[in-house]
Amino acid sequence: MKKAFKLILTALLMTTTLSVANLTSKSQVSAQLVSNSSLSSKAWTKKLAKAGYVFELPNSNKGALYKNTAAKGGKPYTRKVLEKILNQHTLFKVKKLTKVKNGISVDLVSKNGKYKGYTTYINGIYNKNLSNKDLQPLINAELSAMDAKDNNKPTSALLEQVQTLASGLTGKNKQIADTSIKQLKQFLKHDDLSETPVLLIGKYPSNLLAN
Repeated sequence: MKKAFKLILTALLMTTTLSVANLTSKSQVSAQLVSNSSLSSKAWTKKLAKAGYVFELPNSNKGALYKNTAAKGGKPYTRKVLEKILNQHTLFKVKKLTKVKNGISVDLVSKNGKYKGYTTYINGIYNKNLSNKDLQPLINAELSAMDAKDNNKPTSALLEQVQTLASGLTGKNKQIADTSIKQLKQFLKHDDLSETPVLLIGKYPSNLLAN
């Protein structure tokens, strides 16, 4: 079932250069994804906002940032501005997540307060900690645990591996790992998009960092 879920998401990714408010052709598919989420918009927002300024925008060909809010149908920032945001690795915080008819949008604000607007949840942001070399073994192990059912592998054994890797981390990396494991357990319990560990946003369900 998860493989079919990923195929649906792949179809959604093909439309992300358009405004969230205008993705009418995918409304039925998106509505299904939203209705299956175990977290309310408020709870989902709280989960993402709590992570703080850890999100970056992906390659401008893969995502976009729109001014104002989805409800107001904001215009996209120019490619020149987007490239500046990308080159400077500008960090954003999620202010609000909204489940809309045609998908899921997130309102963002940059750490310097200069940029604000909205983008799509699935392929509009990624967690900066995905580039942390010390966390790579943990990240890969968590992804394996999330795909365990599809690959006919024992979820419990993979989760134990994740916990073992986390125990070998220290300081801020250990804190990130512990939080991610708690969220991973919720994902394994509910198996839906809203329970995706914040650390893995940008890697699951689609890999925004892939060339």
